[in-house]
Amino acid sequence: MSTLSTSLARRAILVGLDGASMEFVLRMVAEGVMPNTARLIDCGVHRPMLGVLPTLTPPGWTAIATGAWPGTHGVMDFGIYQPGAPLDQWLQGIDTRMCRAEYLWNTIERAGKKPVLIKWEMSWPPTVTTGVQVEGSGPGLSNYVQIAGYHFFVSGLWKSREVGGFHDPETVDPSTSNRFPALQAVSLENAEGKGWWNTPQSRLPPLEVTLTLHPLKRTYPEMARGKVGIPKTLYGYIYASGDRGYDRLRVCRSRDAHDHLAELAQGEWSAWQVETFEIDGKPVSGFLGMKLITLAADASSFELYVPQIWPTTGYTHPPEVADDILRHCGYFFQNPGRDSLGIIDDDTYFEQLEMLHQRMADIAAYLTQTRDPDWTMLFTETHAPDYAHHFFLPQADELSGAVPEVISRCREGLRRTYASIDRWIGKLVELGGEDTLVGIVSDHGGTPSQYRAIDVANVLEELGFLVYHRTPEGKRTVDWSRTRAITHGMVNIFINLQGRDPYGIVPAGEYHATQIEIINALHAYTDKITGRHPFALALTKDDAEMVNLWGDRIGDVIYALRPEFDGAHGKQLPSAKLGIGAQHSTFILAGPGVRRGVKLQRQVRVVDVAPTLCYLLGLPMPRDVEGGVVYEALSDPDWHLNA
Repeated sequence: MSTLSTSLARRAILVGLDGASMEFVLRMVAEGVMPNTARLIDCGVHRPMLGVLPTLTPPGWTAIATGAWPGTHGVMDFGIYQPGAPLDQWLQGIDTRMCRAEYLWNTIERAGKKPVLIKWEMSWPPTVTTGVQVEGSGPGLSNYVQIAGYHFFVSGLWKSREVGGFHDPETVDPSTSNRFPALQAVSLENAEGKGWWNTPQSRLPPLEVTLTLHPLKRTYPEMARGKVGIPKTLYGYIYASGDRGYDRLRVCRSRDAHDHLAELAQGEWSAWQVETFEIDGKPVSGFLGMKLITLAADASSFELYVPQIWPTTGYTHPPEVADDILRHCGYFFQNPGRDSLGIIDDDTYFEQLEMLHQRMADIAAYLTQTRDPDWTMLFTETHAPDYAHHFFLPQADELSGAVPEVISRCREGLRRTYASIDRWIGKLVELGGEDTLVGIVSDHGGTPSQYRAIDVANVLEELGFLVYHRTPEGKRTVDWSRTRAITHGMVNIFINLQGRDPYGIVPAGEYHATQIEIINALHAYTDKITGRHPFALALTKDDAEMVNLWGDRIGDVIYALRPEFDGAHGKQLPSAKLGIGAQHSTFILAGPGVRRGVKLQRQVRVVDVAPTLCYLLGLPMPRDVEGGVVYEALSDPDWHLNA
């Protein structure tokens, strides 16, 4: 029996775009920014897709990968409530061990087929056994293996490149953080008498800059690969190769100018090198690159940028795949400098983003065409839309109140983001053939800023449910003896319940009445600045089943904010719209068995992606699937009867 008698497609490529709403993708297509995506839409089907609440990475991608709602798969948030633990503690949500449902890639393996995962969000630690996986943790800083985050060495004149406006906290945007210093101040000193040798000629007195790289820098402690990193010192030799002032930087391992890693002029990137670092007393090799962003002719301004330092091993399954990538593709990194946006110039960020997309395409080509040509499904994802939506989108709409120059810069940042994504998509489509399905999906969308974002903890404090006190050291902490409710994660409010919670004060007999009291207070709450009601929804735990939340990891009250009172995403309903943004997920599908050039009219949900792909590929359904096949998308919904 031939393959096509038991399936319509032989294989599939599933492309993930974190944070990309269907509405905004169509906007970019209409502006001519995404020609490759436009072709997929023209030869397939598309529709705004209904996502999950909270509109957040962990529950969204896990729903897509399992076909199960958050109430079933259990990955509710970046920080997940642990029953019985204090209400201000949480478990890391970027962890496959938190998932209670079968992943689609494990379904594929169960059918005797091979999946390939390349940086697919929320898939680490790996659960693949016979398949292949490259990375797959979370956005930006949220990973388990980096040697260090970016380093930005600055001397002299420097000013922030922020766009202004509201920035989401790391609870919703853990791709960046304000826990860490944004830059490292360095001094440019006279190099003469410092012991340099084998130096190039300089028309001006040469200068020296000491560059110290810190393993584990810009790493969340709860996700760090180690505890102690030994600093690594490099030396920069700045000289004037001609008569126009200082124009060259040579970065060396020692003060021997022949022992150099890079020779750079302003605006140039180095080649990527493999260098050794020390963490917890053990050597670890990592990819090291750098760019000289600024070198003033009089040395009054200096900016050297070192991107994320990624290890050469330890980020793949099987482990030897990392060695194959090093030999056949070269360097790899996971974070294109998202946390340096607004610190470095936009061009440098987009150069990194292009490097990342190109390298992911290179790795996909190598794994699917050379190393594992018998693959059945390629999963690969970029977080670039979400990075852009947290940084550029808030100020990209006139309703934000931003000045025209900022709006123009932000819209250009969005266009550059989606153009890079589209080039990557074009390369991925080439890896398939006529027997290959191509799907483009996202976990949630993004909206611009309008009003001040509501901090629900402040609301609960104002309403008298949450009470703080100060310790003798002056630290502000929760007063559990007077706190009746506390917010946790994106959309949860937990009642401080006697008999359940360690510091519980609300009697069990008052539980339901307290739920109703909180809900009524949220619905009645008025924002003092705008005079508007910011809460779109407030439900009891039992009623939260209507938004696909249930189980022991959700709050006693579930709420959602109106989009104008939220950041880019997180607390909004998955159907929300505001200005040029929206929260609908993206759904595009093209290939064997799929209708051509059709905008679907009936509802599509994130849990429908996995069963639809399985139906077309002739695979069994994931064990915990709750979604259904998108029959409206199929040219023959009864193909299995007519084959």
